[in-house]
Amino acid sequence: MSGSFINERPFRGRFSFLLLPILFFASSYPTGAKDVLLDFIYVDANTGQSSGGHSALRFQDTVYHFQYYPDEIFRIVREPYENFSYSYNTYSNRTSRIVSLSLPESGLEKIRDGLERYSLQQFKHLNNLEGLRSDSDFFRGLHSPDPKVSIPSLGYFGEESGLEDVSSVHGFLRERLGADWLGKTRSRLKQELFEAVEQGRFSDFPDLPPTTRREYPFFKGGPAKWFLSRLSKLAFLETLEKRKVLSKETIFSPASYHINELEKSKLSILRNDLMNSLSASLEEDPSDWGPSALVSLARILAMEESLRSGRLVFLITFPQGSDSVPFDRLAEQKETTDRASGELFAASTEYRKSLNAASEWNEEKYRTWEDLENRAFELRTGLARGISVRNTFEILHPSLPAVIPYSFPLPPREKLSFWLDLSDKREKEYYNNLKILYDFRLIRRNCTTEIFDSFDDILNEKEYELWLGRKIDPRTSLAFIPFAAYDKIKADWKPMSEETVLSFRKRKLESMRKAESSWKVSLRESNTRTSTIYESNEEDSDFLFFTDDVIWIRPVYGLINLGFGLGNGFVGIFTLPFDRGARVKSGLQSAFFSLPELIFFNIRKGSFPKASPRESQESSNGEKSVGP
Repeated sequence: MSGSFINERPFRGRFSFLLLPILFFASSYPTGAKDVLLDFIYVDANTGQSSGGHSALRFQDTVYHFQYYPDEIFRIVREPYENFSYSYNTYSNRTSRIVSLSLPESGLEKIRDGLERYSLQQFKHLNNLEGLRSDSDFFRGLHSPDPKVSIPSLGYFGEESGLEDVSSVHGFLRERLGADWLGKTRSRLKQELFEAVEQGRFSDFPDLPPTTRREYPFFKGGPAKWFLSRLSKLAFLETLEKRKVLSKETIFSPASYHINELEKSKLSILRNDLMNSLSASLEEDPSDWGPSALVSLARILAMEESLRSGRLVFLITFPQGSDSVPFDRLAEQKETTDRASGELFAASTEYRKSLNAASEWNEEKYRTWEDLENRAFELRTGLARGISVRNTFEILHPSLPAVIPYSFPLPPREKLSFWLDLSDKREKEYYNNLKILYDFRLIRRNCTTEIFDSFDDILNEKEYELWLGRKIDPRTSLAFIPFAAYDKIKADWKPMSEETVLSFRKRKLESMRKAESSWKVSLRESNTRTSTIYESNEEDSDFLFFTDDVIWIRPVYGLINLGFGLGNGFVGIFTLPFDRGARVKSGLQSAFFSLPELIFFNIRKGSFPKASPRESQESSNGEKSVGP
């Protein structure tokens, strides 16, 4: 997914893309930060994500860059450099050129703070959109023949009751908050919901928040937020009072499940800390404590089960609607998935060791552990049972919902219908406004122009000239193209050093040439049929010769690739009834990306979805040169 000079829609739903998060989280935790100030990164082209290169900024081991998402919103992305490097340098087999800029600490912090503000504003815009969608979902549920509401994080609790664990939490809160706290709170919440119709809560639609770069999009939320905050609180109180326990279908034990005495002690302390935090939150009584209280209670019960059984127990945290990899695709890529499963297990084991070495545990560390164990368990279980595997780039959070009947007075059905239509219209209007605000344009607004525009917005003219150099306008020069922007920065700004991070294949070729004859390596690895580095995969259309590491013979290779692609497409005409045009499409794509090779230009490099993140990190050190 990339918002680069020539942009393609992300290959969402394809196996290689779906496996990418698994490989990310299979990498080791954590990696060391690079000792740099501000880096501008140019990544060269490939066919899979962006055919004109990509641009990014790096602050030590954190990268900021802009990508075009399937929802047609051009987003700023903040991610660790090791993930960025794996995605672009290894998986997509692209070489990066990095120019480092020497800035005073005040300049570096101002730029980084500006990008963080931009990221926060965009996050709020997207969060507002989710709030508007929840209004539509809320009224859609009430408009159904049997009015119902979906409560986030309530799905972890089953109908069984009476276990000592829940009783201990109930007794703890009763002691801290008072014997009558639960009854009083429940009565107040029910009274508010019974009066909701006459108080006009169903029709309380605030104005849509602004969708500009200059105004922060404050938004208190629509009717759904008011109702769901109270319904989730009531759900928590009912769960607590009825001593409901965790549903067995919502928890799991990882492979390395036995816990030692040290872990029992730390887990017990963490459980007590969570109970104290839960009590403090309920006593403070913020408006939105319901969902977080349900999550805290579920985690406390999972910890209680771990302590009682002597084995680790975690909540299943994959969100509903997560992308999934079908098992037949996993079986086709057995070597890759087996390795990913092993590396995820190793990563979770190493993280557990680091926790044991830490002086104390906190909820944030536990969340990371919970996330990592979920991914490892999901992949391992899918492989063992022969079922599809859920996968997501999102941080996992216990949000499993449960649907409950709505048992309070409702407005007439025609009014619910009107508010449902209104909610849908508001959601659509705001979404369209966001698509305009965060749109993508090939020349006027891409991953490179956004970086220059961010500098213009964050810095005044004096700061820009003092800290960076001569001002660069990507719209009056060729600097909207990533490689041209890189050269422009080297010429007009104040570069301190340059670094090249080779693509995965080029790194492998260098390593091979140190161990055997260079001409043998070049001959064998020049094509996809005899290469020992490259394996054909669904991400790439079929081709014969690599042209990214040759220059003078490139047009010859390109002509052969062109003929091969056209021939493959022609044969595909006869296989149409069997492959639904897959071979025709592959042949035409192969021919298209062969055309630049005829004039000495290379785009296609092949991709390496089977490459391990660890292997990538071990060979990703760049070559540096000092000076402009």
